[in-house]
Amino acid sequence: MKTYKGSCSCSKVTFEVETNLKRISKCNCSICIKKGIIHHVVDQNKFILISGKDNLSLYQFGTMRAKHYFCKYCGIHLFNNPRTYPEKVSVNVNCLDDFDFEKEMPKVVKFDGRNWEEAFKSLEF
Repeated sequence: MKTYKGSCSCSKVTFEVETNLKRISKCNCSICIKKGIIHHVVDQNKFILISGKDNLSLYQFGTMRAKHYFCKYCGIHLFNNPRTYPEKVSVNVNCLDDFDFEKEMPKVVKFDGRNWEEAFKSLEF
């Protein structure tokens, strides 16, 4: 396991995540595709919000089950509690300050968020 540090663009929100970053996912739902988020899901106890809790804004829509957190100053989406696993944290890999995609070469899994219900049924748990 490795500990990665992450932040928003203005660095008013910082976090750490402990994980083996071997697999990431890309969702094509309207919110993920427009934000350009790359997901990596971890257990709550592997995610630590270091600073900036008061600088976060929450966005919810649809079922209101997922919780999307972003910096209220620079607008960067840092992490969320996904609808598929609301008890976990999905970190935006693009916000990891010390992650080198080319060097680490994680497996990219696609999630068909445009057809969420059917895609969820096909997930491997």
